[in-house]
Amino acid sequence: MEHLNAVILAGGSGTRLWPLSTPGFPKQFLPLPSGQSMIQETLARVAPLISPERAWVVTGRSMVDLVHEHLPSIPISHILGEPMGRNTAPAIAWIAATIARRDPQAVMASFHADAVIANVEALTQSLRFAYELAEQGYLGTLGIKPTAPETGYGYIRFTDPVNEGHGHQAFFAERFVEKPNLRTAQGYLKDGRYVWNSGMFIWKVEAILAEMRTHLPELARKIDTIVNAMGTAQEISTIDEIWPNLIPISIDHGILEKTKKLVVIPADLGWNDVGNWDQYGSLFPTDARGIGAVGRHVDLESQHIFVYNDTARQVYTIGLEDVIVVEMNDKTVICHKDHVQRVKELAESQQKKG
Repeated sequence: MEHLNAVILAGGSGTRLWPLSTPGFPKQFLPLPSGQSMIQETLARVAPLISPERAWVVTGRSMVDLVHEHLPSIPISHILGEPMGRNTAPAIAWIAATIARRDPQAVMASFHADAVIANVEALTQSLRFAYELAEQGYLGTLGIKPTAPETGYGYIRFTDPVNEGHGHQAFFAERFVEKPNLRTAQGYLKDGRYVWNSGMFIWKVEAILAEMRTHLPELARKIDTIVNAMGTAQEISTIDEIWPNLIPISIDHGILEKTKKLVVIPADLGWNDVGNWDQYGSLFPTDARGIGAVGRHVDLESQHIFVYNDTARQVYTIGLEDVIVVEMNDKTVICHKDHVQRVKELAESQQKKG
């Protein structure tokens, strides 16, 4: 795997774990029970497979220093700062073209900075297999074998087998489907050929750039102009002029739904995309009544609650059930677990108010 590069996509607006995460300090920087942040664990999982000079991050320009603080082993020149978010296709095009300059044979594996994986050995083996498929010209994605009819994730349906190796199988991808309702999700589980879309991809940089030139030619041309200016006096002015006009489109819509080369490797990774307070709370230990807490907290007869207390104050709870309590110095959020998805709505409305 001598040509493997690891890319961490670390954009994100921080709305789903508000008010602990914010646009200036989104969730990938939040602490996990290990003491490491999510972005630190993301790199640590793949660090044994690559050298530090083959690690890269794409993030918001305002977060470059924060990323460097969390990941000091990554050269600062490998942390690309976008002036504003333009979704994943431009981010992947920019990093792929940058890596291709150094090593045209490079294979890139890209990861979101804010997911948690319990089964690191399975990740390693599935990446070894995906690398071999990438060398053959396939675009690979790791699909998560669904454990429940989850409505918060997108799914990918797969069809015929392509190959097998390292304890995994690969299949041709048939189609992407958006977040389903419960009944649809139950149907996907029964079907047996659907996996959760993890957003973990692996391919030759030249293979993805060729797809960009076919399906998003204008984006490919503009990215070439940016990469040509990198390392020159015109670097920042070129990015600032071009970037705001790039098409904001996901890699899924822009490329992967159109290509014939996409293969899916279903994997059992113990994956959690930490997309809401309930999922974040589930990472921390709980007692026999399902109570998890970070910070100072005393409870009487509650069950299945998570309390995150980021203050020196004491938080007391009595007789609560299925509730999240987030206590910050200037804000308190109390939310029933059935409504955790609406934290994003609240965060966005508060940000509009400024």
